[in-house]
Amino acid sequence: MKIHDRIVAFISAILLLVIGLIFVAMAFGPNPTSFFAHVFLTRQYGGLRPAVIVSSIVAVVAGGYLIWLTFRSRGRRKAIIRATSLGEVRISPLAIETLVRRGAREVPGIQDVDTVVDVSGDDIEVYVSIIVSPDVSIPGVAEQIQAKLGRYISDTVGVDVSRVSVHVRNVGHEQRPQRVI
Repeated sequence: MKIHDRIVAFISAILLLVIGLIFVAMAFGPNPTSFFAHVFLTRQYGGLRPAVIVSSIVAVVAGGYLIWLTFRSRGRRKAIIRATSLGEVRISPLAIETLVRRGAREVPGIQDVDTVVDVSGDDIEVYVSIIVSPDVSIPGVAEQIQAKLGRYISDTVGVDVSRVSVHVRNVGHEQRPQRVI
């Protein structure tokens, strides 16, 4: 979640929590006297007390959930840190995912690639989900991807890959040559 998304979610969460708590106080408070409470909670307007209670609970729960979303962190986003003579080099998992996609697309027979890289310490695990062409050997393509990505990431990033998991998501359509009119 980007920073502006977090800000919007946080402001919305605060508003939902405040509105929800006001309605809860109105619904369960002793002898509500304000006009607003009178309109929503008396029998004059159909006795909306149960609706106010349910909507206030929903608002409080939604606000709490948005606050949780705002402040949660993604645990798998740890960088690989390499010390050099001039300082530190940090390589983000996003950069490694980009390299993985590039390397996997070089294998013949791959039509689409999705990837997730899990970094823990100096250990890299790569999860690749692919769509293959219908005319290739799936086990052969999977082995090629595992071997290629292991070498490619090791050579490019300087860290050995401990595991490359390949998930064949689907078999794509035949690619027909385009006709020129």
